[in-house]
Amino acid sequence: MPTQKLLGRKSRHLSAGTLTAEELPSLLKRTIRGKFAKSSTLRAAKRLLEEHLAGEGAHRDIVHHEGKLVLEELTTARRPRLGLLLVEGDLVVKGRYEDSLDPESIVVVTGTLRAGDVITKGFLEVHGDLVAERSILFLDNDACCEVLGDVRAPFVYTNYHAVKVHGGVKARLVTGDARHIRSAQEYVFLEETTREVRDLLSPKLLKRFADEMFEDEEGEEVDPDEPWIDAIDTETLAAFVRKGQSALVEAPPRRRRK
Repeated sequence: MPTQKLLGRKSRHLSAGTLTAEELPSLLKRTIRGKFAKSSTLRAAKRLLEEHLAGEGAHRDIVHHEGKLVLEELTTARRPRLGLLLVEGDLVVKGRYEDSLDPESIVVVTGTLRAGDVITKGFLEVHGDLVAERSILFLDNDACCEVLGDVRAPFVYTNYHAVKVHGGVKARLVTGDARHIRSAQEYVFLEETTREVRDLLSPKLLKRFADEMFEDEEGEEVDPDEPWIDAIDTETLAAFVRKGQSALVEAPPRRRRK
């Protein structure tokens, strides 16, 4: 599906000539507000613009959208590829939002970003809240994410991806390789090797991890009902989330107060 059709009539595209390179410096200055890592997002956006001006970035489009943008799905690496997406307003993705590091993508949302699932490896800046119905995965360590509001999802996972949250992290489970999410508010982080994490993960997902899990620390096979999680395989996890499945076991129903 062409990028122009995907993002609608209110979007201006560098590839279509409705957005010009001369407009971009002031547009970047107006929309990119993050200060994390001395604003790596802004540096990445300027680098992409320089590549376009040098005739080297034509394979990645630059798109500016004013107002609320509602999409069925957004995958920046899908052809034609998105290098930079600036949304002045809310971004609502009914299914999966997934940006990329190869090719590198930069997404800036001046409002709130809501999606069924979020998988981010590129540069992502959200001025409102970052919200997912099921899962948010922060993957890879060469880019970063900055959220000026809250991060909210049942399941939040990080794998060497630097994340700065100016609000709070609100989830049933926050886990990963290490505590890479910096938040202005305290949140509960569980190491992925703990029994608590295994008990919270969906049985369907645990079956996908069977080859990696059913060994103890010495490499001996153990009871499948008592697996040792050495480390969560991120590709297996991402493939599971891409299918729109919940990474967590179903939450028990809340008891009604009398």
